[in-house]
Amino acid sequence: MRKYFILLFLLFVFGCSDTKLETPETEGEKLQILYSNAMELVRDKDFVDAAILFEDIERQYPYSKWSNQAQLMTAFCYYKSQMYDDSLDALERFIALYPGSKKISYAYYLRALNYFEQIRDVERDQSMTAKSKQAFNEVINKYPDSEFTEDAYAKIDIINDRLAAKEIEIARFYQFNSQWIAAINRYNGILEQYSTSIYTEESLFRLVEIYFSLGLHEEAKRYASTLGHNFPSSDWYKKSYEIVKDLT
Repeated sequence: MRKYFILLFLLFVFGCSDTKLETPETEGEKLQILYSNAMELVRDKDFVDAAILFEDIERQYPYSKWSNQAQLMTAFCYYKSQMYDDSLDALERFIALYPGSKKISYAYYLRALNYFEQIRDVERDQSMTAKSKQAFNEVINKYPDSEFTEDAYAKIDIINDRLAAKEIEIARFYQFNSQWIAAINRYNGILEQYSTSIYTEESLFRLVEIYFSLGLHEEAKRYASTLGHNFPSSDWYKKSYEIVKDLT
């Protein structure tokens, strides 16, 4: 009798389990399970597998309400995996297919981040830096009231420092090789294009140096005055003052 009751209990338990695990009948149920599985992989930081699953959702259910979100999540997961080209491909598709999406500003912001993460050292090619700056400017210009605008401005400040660093490296090379006109043009370019960068003060000082060495004392004093007016506590200004203090 006891064995009989145990058998009934096991049949009841496994019968209930079979009911809970039965295959979803509707496409909506299947899609919801797939999406939940993908999000679980995201929570586990298994971003590559999550991206592949999100791509499956996009491919199998292209007209569902989940498709655009899956596409955006694909881009995010590839970005987190440092697979930037794949992320950018997904974002370009999203931007082309869903220009009216409520999350379109995030798509533009994520695209800019993809470029930003690929910025190389100052000594190397800066084409990706320029792309990143353009992309962040697009976020600011298209969506000035979005939650991503403030960070876009901050990233542009960082980018400007990097671009200015490259320019000042070239300008120094020209200056120290007595190529005065080329050096002057580069330093002035920094002042015009990257006036908020950390290299503005040095650029002004270098112009003081160059004009003083060329005997153009009025120009040297003018740049020293500009440096002193804008950065009175700067060490670069103190150096400039030592150069021009005895000029009449």
